[in-house]
Order: sequence, then structure tokens, then C-alpha cells
Amino acid sequence: MKQNVLRKINLICFYNFKYFLAIISLFIITGCNQLYDLTDPSIPLQASAFNSLDELVNYSASLGYVPSYTTNGREYGLISGADVGTCVVMKNGKIKCWGNNSFGALGNGTTVDSYTPVTASILPVTTVSSSGDFAVAVSAAYQTTCAYFKSGFKCWGSNTVGQFGTGSVTGTAVLTPTTVTNISGKNLKSFAVGDSHACALYTDNTIGCWGDNTQGQLGDGTNTARLSGIYPSLPATDKAVSYLSCSDAMTCAITTSGKGYCWGNALSGGGGYRGFLLSTSPTLLSNGSTSVSSGDGDHMCFINPNQSMSCYGSNGSGQLGNSSITNSTTLVGVSNISGASMNVGGDSHTCAVTNDYSSVYCWGDNNYGQLGNASGLTQITAATTPVSGFPSGTKIVDISASDKNTCALLSNDDVYCWGSNQGSSGAYLGVAAAQGTKFNTAVKVLNRADP
Repeated sequence: MKQNVLRKINLICFYNFKYFLAIISLFIITGCNQLYDLTDPSIPLQASAFNSLDELVNYSASLGYVPSYTTNGREYGLISGADVGTCVVMKNGKIKCWGNNSFGALGNGTTVDSYTPVTASILPVTTVSSSGDFAVAVSAAYQTTCAYFKSGFKCWGSNTVGQFGTGSVTGTAVLTPTTVTNISGKNLKSFAVGDSHACALYTDNTIGCWGDNTQGQLGDGTNTARLSGIYPSLPATDKAVSYLSCSDAMTCAITTSGKGYCWGNALSGGGGYRGFLLSTSPTLLSNGSTSVSSGDGDHMCFINPNQSMSCYGSNGSGQLGNSSITNSTTLVGVSNISGASMNVGGDSHTCAVTNDYSSVYCWGDNNYGQLGNASGLTQITAATTPVSGFPSGTKIVDISASDKNTCALLSNDDVYCWGSNQGSSGAYLGVAAAQGTKFNTAVKVLNRADP
């Protein structure tokens, strides 16, 4: 298949191995080596196969469980890494999280941190059915978690600058799920949450953002916080968005024309929140991209149409992968990488998944085992040794990064993570503290079929 070719395909779905056959005709954007066959558990269903999250809700209800799918490393989906924690949507529609819980972002009704997964018991989850309520996607950020349920889009945790999208702020931990009102009248396709702002991609291919705007992360040309949703000021001739990404204080989008824009704070070493102020309005960085991941506020990486990668921003640990440790305000090519299907960025490291979903390669800081290849060495080009520790024969369905660790969802519904487990430094891997402070190979945290 050629990259970015619009094709009509039929998804053939067998329910419970019985004779009932459902054929769903969908228009989607396909990518090289991306197949869509729900009868083969090693190949992930693409989130782009659904025109809206409501379609994913309805499909899950028909199955009686939330199926495995990929968002290609975006900040929302079945797995999402916050700066200091991670959340996973389970097959039963519940959400499990671990990490820092100062504002109640883990959703278990407390403000106590947890090294290991806890069920977000405050959520309105009953059963995955047409009459029940359940989650299908989650996006976790610094102290805020948002998720999409059958009953709507809800957030909990920190709302100190209006990142809930409710038109108000809250000075204390919010321990009950709160419905986002800024999307009223819109159908949601995807969403992403930054440290203190949030954005939504709608089915009409427009995006709305709200919350903190100190660093221009809302993209409206100002530094004024917005409690109600505003539209970033993309060029009038290039406003239709297909891909959305948020990090600490930065937002990136890829338009349907393939152009990549970013705005907000992106580069350490200067003034402002974490360094260089990229722009308060969308800045064109790439003329041809299929995806973008904005690593925790300091750097971002694009996947190009030929499945090579280009990165921009902070590079003190070699996270741009261009054989250098020099910061860059222009896109630079990643060395030793080709055939990338998805990528994510942590605080000072970057990871990419191969286009056959078989391996993960990482580069940058490795002081906490972030590269997952057992070397313990920081690398300024893409590692030639992949992340190790995964069960034999499994595929990488999706991937998500936190500041100092990374987690992958596998085709058998296992979630494996690697990197720092030093709770004192704000890093929680998902395993008990007694098991160690860092893991330089992947270790199992949970399975999505767990109760």
C-alpha cells in the first residue's frame, strides 16, 4: 500500500467465533504495512477507522468489551502517559492508573500516590453495553486526566486554570468526574491534554483548545488563558486538521494537507516556562508529515511520508537523534531510523515503533533505563538494539511516554513498561517500589483483561 492513499475497505468482524458476519464499509487513511483485520489479533484496529469516538463507543457496546485499537502513539487512546504516571482503559471499560496523585488524577478518590495500578473508582463505569456506561479512551497529563465515556467527555484531578473545559477553575483537587462543556454541540474525534491546557479534534476537522495560555499553547495569538474553547489561528486555507498532539505547554497539529504546525513553548535554554517560546500562533514546521509527537514540552518529532523521522527542539541528551546534543530550532533528521509507524517523546528521550509493529527503538537519555535496551548508555542516534523483554511473537499495538519511562500496549493486551520507578523523583513505572528503582528492559504491569 502507498502512504496516505484514501481507500475504501471492508472490516470483517466475527463476533464470538459464531457464524454471524458483519461487514463495515469505512473510508480511512491507510499507511504503509497497516492492515485492518479484526480476525487477526496481532494487527491493531486503527482509531482513524472510526469517524468519531461515539462510533467507537457503539462498536464496543456491540462487542460487550472495549477492543484493542491503536492511535499510533497519540496522547489519547487505550494507554496514556502523564508526566508522572500512566492510565490504561481496560477491556471492561474501567480505567486503571498509577503515579503521582496530588490532585486526584488517578481517579480512586484519594490524593495518595501509587506505584502500582489502581482502579479509577470515582468513574461512572457499569458495563460495556448499550445500556451501561464505560470508557473507550483516556488522556493523562501532569495532574489532570480526561476520558471519553458512553456518557460523554469527562475530566478529574487539577482544574486550576480551566483545563477541564467547564468555563470555571477549581483551586483544590477534583475527586469527581466533571463533564466538559466546551465541546457542546460538537462530535469528538480525538483529544489531548497538556500540563494545564486541553484540545479537542472534532469530526468536522476543526480543533478547539482551552485552559492555560501563558506560553501561547492555545494558539490564538495571545497569552491570555481561556475558560471557553477557542480555535487556534491556523491559516485560513489550511484549517482542516487530521492529527492533534499536546505536551506540557505546547500543541501540534497536522492538517489534512500534510503540513505540520506547532505553537507554545518548545525549547529549553531560554526564557519562559521551560525555555524558548515557539509562537503564540501556529508555526509551520513541516510541509509533509503523517504524525507528530510532542515530547514533554521540550522537543517534538514528525514522521515523514517515507517513514523517516525529523525532530525539533531541546537536544541536551540526544533526544533528537541526529548524532548531536545541540538544540535545534529547525527540523533535523533522525539518524539510523526508517520504517517508523508511530513515535512518542518523554522528557529527554524518544521512541519509535517499526512499521511491522514488531519492535520499539529509543534514543536520548538512558540514566533511568528509558531506552529499554539493557545498555544503560545514553544514545544520540536511534538505538540499533530494540527494547527487550516483550513476550515472543507479540506486536506493539500502541505506545505512550512519561517523563522518564515509556509503556507499550501489546497485541495480547499486556501493558509493558520500562524506565524509572523512583517515586521520590516523580516517576512511577507501575510496579511495586520493592521491585526496583529503574528497569532498563520492559516489565509487565497489567493485562487489559484484568478485573
